[in-house]
Amino acid sequence: MDKLAKWCIWLRRRSFFRVAQRTFAVLMPIATIGAFFQVLQYSVFAPESFIYNIFDFDKIMSDRFWDIGTNLSQCVVEVIFGLFCLFTVYFSASFTAKIYRKDATMAGISALTSLLVMIYLFQLGLTGRISLLTGGYLGFQYTSFALLLGYGVGQVFHWLGADYESVNYEHTKLVQDRAIKALKPILVTVIGGIAIGGILYVVISKVKANFSLTSIVSPVENSNNLLLTVPATALATFLSWLGLEAPILDLSNVAGSAAATANLTYVLRRGSVWKVPYPYLGGSMISIYGVMGGCGAILALAVAILIWGRRKEPETVAKMNLWPLVFSSSRGFLIGLPVILNPIYALELVLVPVVNMLIAALAIFLHIVPTPVYTVLTGTPGPLVPFFATNGNWPTLIFTIFLFCLDVVMMIPAVKLDNRTKILLKDYEMEDGRHV
Repeated sequence: MDKLAKWCIWLRRRSFFRVAQRTFAVLMPIATIGAFFQVLQYSVFAPESFIYNIFDFDKIMSDRFWDIGTNLSQCVVEVIFGLFCLFTVYFSASFTAKIYRKDATMAGISALTSLLVMIYLFQLGLTGRISLLTGGYLGFQYTSFALLLGYGVGQVFHWLGADYESVNYEHTKLVQDRAIKALKPILVTVIGGIAIGGILYVVISKVKANFSLTSIVSPVENSNNLLLTVPATALATFLSWLGLEAPILDLSNVAGSAAATANLTYVLRRGSVWKVPYPYLGGSMISIYGVMGGCGAILALAVAILIWGRRKEPETVAKMNLWPLVFSSSRGFLIGLPVILNPIYALELVLVPVVNMLIAALAIFLHIVPTPVYTVLTGTPGPLVPFFATNGNWPTLIFTIFLFCLDVVMMIPAVKLDNRTKILLKDYEMEDGRHV
């Protein structure tokens, strides 16, 4: 445990991880607020959601109140999570510049400009239209890319920017001097953004006719082979830990699977959920058991922190995000803890979905539980997802509760490692008189 903790401390001392930790710390409040509004959008005001149907809001909620609630929640979610890369790239560049005592404000503005130029050219090559705010490329699912770009811009300021010391009050003359001194690194970063965006434009323009994300995801979704779906799930969850959320979201999209439709048709004709043609269907196994509707492993981690955690900060973050996590909104917790790019939680977050799928496949093979075939309402709590996906099969509910408890137990080593890391980190800071 001590060796692992010391390795985590060594990794955290690297400048990129220091920047990532600081960036996520400052973005924690808006990510948590966004997670609560995401619950309102997808679980309260959506007609196909769990809470909406449980409380029969279609009858007791007025149309005017529904319109206001829907538009308001959608607005906040789109502004926070739809433009999350803008916040990430700005603070990533700023904190990188601060590490090297450079102008953090100018670095952040430069990073924003470079990101928008790159997205502009990428979108132009992909769709032929100028569309910065559509397509989702500034959204939460590409947080890792924005973090890397901001760090790269900060490094440009490290090598080319003038030294900067903050003052309590700056006259216009001082601000103008800052702007002039930052002209060279800003010019380099903008030209770099144009160059990268131009390369993306050329590449996308040539391959877009022969490339489709659906063509990659569809074989996994429709596969009945665990040797394909399990490695794909491990890779997708690892990318999610890196901050690239899109692959796991696409893989767990059950609605678009042709094989899932075949399973449902079979059940409706036979009147039984047993002996479906695709018992280990990729999309269903990933969505229902692998991620349990969206954040099963993350919810298990939050529960483990509340039970075995020994530090106030993670427990506070877990408590604040427990309500969103229950209804499958994990983004506030991913940023607030943080989970993304945190080596302490990497192994468990990859292993838990894989173990869940393998155990569920064994239970299906032994006819302990049936294959999940039904569409589940959005925002359904993770441990209840398999129960509703099997049309209320009670052995499935008992099995899922056991599986979730196992997930919580599997998270204990990560929580204990985090506790130990913080103790060693505190000792390290006291001995060396510096902050990591």
